[in-house]
Amino acid sequence: MSSAIDSGKRRADSLALRLLRSTRPVSLRHRLAAIRAEIIDRLWLSLFIVAMVGAPLSAMRASTTGWLPIYSMHLALAVLVACIFFIRERLSTTFKLSMIVALFWTIGCAGLASTGMVGPSVWWLSLSILLFTALYSVRAGLVAALLTLAVTAVAATGFIQGWLTMPYDANVYIRSVIAWVNVVVAVVLLPLLLFSSVTSFHSSTVQLLEEVDGQREMIRQLAMHDELTDAPTLRLATDRLEQAMLGAIRSGGHVAVLFIDLDGFKNINDTHGHDAGDAVLKAVAQRCRDVVRADDTLARRGGDEFIAILKEVQDSNAAVVLAQRMLDALASPVAYGGKDLRVGASIGVALYPQHALSPADMIRAGDGAMYEAKRSGTNQIRVAPPILVQASA
Repeated sequence: MSSAIDSGKRRADSLALRLLRSTRPVSLRHRLAAIRAEIIDRLWLSLFIVAMVGAPLSAMRASTTGWLPIYSMHLALAVLVACIFFIRERLSTTFKLSMIVALFWTIGCAGLASTGMVGPSVWWLSLSILLFTALYSVRAGLVAALLTLAVTAVAATGFIQGWLTMPYDANVYIRSVIAWVNVVVAVVLLPLLLFSSVTSFHSSTVQLLEEVDGQREMIRQLAMHDELTDAPTLRLATDRLEQAMLGAIRSGGHVAVLFIDLDGFKNINDTHGHDAGDAVLKAVAQRCRDVVRADDTLARRGGDEFIAILKEVQDSNAAVVLAQRMLDALASPVAYGGKDLRVGASIGVALYPQHALSPADMIRAGDGAMYEAKRSGTNQIRVAPPILVQASA
């Protein structure tokens, strides 16, 4: 068999190899890391917006409570957030994520120690649990939840025991419009921005997984179907042959294999080129598909060889009749480049259980019969010899 025959198969193998490389674990990890980095940058945009709005509002509470150290901390953190935001492209993803966690916990713990359950800062601790769970894992989120529980318990103990006290009168504070605006920023704006980023992360991850599934399905399709003719490969054909033989065992029927090898195909490749050969192969596959029944299978074994699997065949004579119809269908020339290209075929017929008892033996029996046909000339059909021991009923 000429090595030039399988140009279509080489293209399929090349495409499958590229797809396999694109879905390697290293590549997937890199793409997932890129998605995480993009989401972390979006989180920094969210923090920048909250800082530019929230820090001044926090400082404005001084008109009600007097200036407190926590307001200085909020302004300092806002400056830090702005600095990191503007140079974020120069920073590593790990550092930026670590800084996000540090900011959330600094604001959350400071607010919890200062105002207990009254202030909105405790929201920052709660939202850190979400970030850990979304960007890392459920286990990381559980650790963050346990740490949040621990610091909350410490703060609760401090306020209950009296060694922590609020620095202002809560009844006066709660009547401040600025205080309520701060609450809106903490419990509405901040979660909205963060949830939007996390949702985008999950959407991007799902999209990546769907893309990978699509590539795997394409690889499976390439492994099971010939790219040039779209016919099943030998692997899929063998599986279908096995299923057909199991059905024949239950019904007591017969299954036939037609092993088809083209006559004169090498001359077309050598004379007219591989594109002409590809056109002939596609035409042959389509004509043979038109001959077999809907429940039958036409597969490409490779090169210029095809296999037809015929389910529920009455006997070898019925298979020979169908093989002759294939030869008649292939007798018409294939038009290519203004020329009529002609090929014939040698067909070997094997019947289960008369000629073989396993899928591999069926294909070998058909192959042997095909060579007998080829030795007899062009456009010949031969039936495999019967085996000595047949399948029991």
